[in-house]
Amino acid sequence: MRPAIDRRAFLTATAAGLILPVRPALARLWPGSGFTHGVASGHPGAGAVTVWTRYASVTGVATTLKVEVAEDEAMRRIIARAEAVAGAETWGTAQVRLAGLPEGRWLWYRFTAPDGTQSIVGRTKTLPTGKIDQLKLAVLSCSNRPFGHFNAYAHAAARDDIDAVIHLGDYIYEYRQGTYPETVMPGREILPTNEITMIDDYRQRYASYRADPGLQAIHARFPMIAIWDDHEFANDTWKAGAENHQSDEGDFFLRRDAAVKAHREWLMTPDTYWNRYDFGNLVSILTLDTRMSGRDQQLDLGAALRGGMDGIKAFAGGEWQSPTRTLLGSEQEAWFAQEIAASVKSGQRWQLVAQQVVMGDLFTPKQAVEWLGPDADARAVGYVKAGLAAAQAGIPGAQDMWSGYPQARRRFLKAMADAGADPIVIAGDSHNAWAFNHSLDGKPVAAEFGVQSVTSPGYEQALKADPAVIRAGLMQSSPGLTWCDTARRGYLTLSFTPAETRCDFVFMETIKTVSTATGTGQAAVVKHGKRQMTLV
Repeated sequence: MRPAIDRRAFLTATAAGLILPVRPALARLWPGSGFTHGVASGHPGAGAVTVWTRYASVTGVATTLKVEVAEDEAMRRIIARAEAVAGAETWGTAQVRLAGLPEGRWLWYRFTAPDGTQSIVGRTKTLPTGKIDQLKLAVLSCSNRPFGHFNAYAHAAARDDIDAVIHLGDYIYEYRQGTYPETVMPGREILPTNEITMIDDYRQRYASYRADPGLQAIHARFPMIAIWDDHEFANDTWKAGAENHQSDEGDFFLRRDAAVKAHREWLMTPDTYWNRYDFGNLVSILTLDTRMSGRDQQLDLGAALRGGMDGIKAFAGGEWQSPTRTLLGSEQEAWFAQEIAASVKSGQRWQLVAQQVVMGDLFTPKQAVEWLGPDADARAVGYVKAGLAAAQAGIPGAQDMWSGYPQARRRFLKAMADAGADPIVIAGDSHNAWAFNHSLDGKPVAAEFGVQSVTSPGYEQALKADPAVIRAGLMQSSPGLTWCDTARRGYLTLSFTPAETRCDFVFMETIKTVSTATGTGQAAVVKHGKRQMTLV
């Protein structure tokens, strides 16, 4: 039960940080006044970018901040000025769209409050136009703060060779503290401690995450293109609900709208759910929403398995293969087909498809039971056994991924093939690192790289076998799977030239302590026109 409180008074107090006496734990995570969470930039355009900060006024009134953009880090050569308002309606977050800036250039920016205090200086970059010969992007997803330290963010932030960052979602997690994980790593607490369902909940959770110095650093150093996945809402979200939304938690659509508002307040996303970013004539990035705007509900494979062979056969030949089932929705499918064709027609060398869930099929191999530890919990054992039963019927176990929507995936691949595109698909969500080659009717169409998580656990949480053994088993059972790592955390980079795209998986040595040490990585290369990767 939530206590009654005047909405206007509450909004004013929260924007100012005046709820700190009521919730003293907040003071441990972020400051109660001034610039509380550093600076950030995102949603870059040709000569344009959005810059962001959060400012808590001690008076609780809306504050107009001055914004300056310069050609140098010392902020001596100012080239643009603007204003942004930090007010109660956005919980103190302030952002402004800057246009008319130099194209494809590193620029620096800062905010100044009425009392003369200033934010840190951030760095950003606008999109280039015309001919460019190289581009490097960092790709990250799935950062669960209570599981460990955001070392992947800190490592990427310290690099000098990255042009922009893409975040594929699960930037925050909605669970009650002590749920996932059951034991919170000391110093990695979150607020609020309850499961988040309302606008104030989502705002506090973002604020908790953004208190992390590594996350603040990557935002301050690079422009970010951010899309959401399910945990920005609730686990396994679809267009009219979620696995982790129950009727006693209120109206799902109110929860969804609160989550969207908070996401846009903190991550500078466009008004549309899908978008295209052109980096000169080299790469078009097409960002998609496979999660909540058009997705049909995930099918219940477990119910089919409980029906025995008859249930499995009915599942395989029934709704699972229905041509009407969609992950994107008809409007977004049409937009994607149009935009990827337009990218090719305009002369873009590569089409980078940035979306949330893994496209490739993963079939549980027969030996997977042997990968479980001797003390494996019943849920893990049941999951593996269900995967085995599904695989024997030719059904991938993960129905939340594209494998749960096979006809929609076929349309998706066909749109790429019909456009004559050279697509690279990237995915998050699974917490593990994947490399797939995708074909349609025997012809290569696209390479896919699934990025491992920043902290959220992968298969290593339940499977205790040597990761190399797991890799070999999955590659044997799953057509198209070229490589995987199911045990380590980190991020990946994509390096584009007119001739090739190179993916480098970067693995952190630990998330248990603050460290930017890395382990042995893995790379793969896609030659232009080949539409398939090879490991290097």
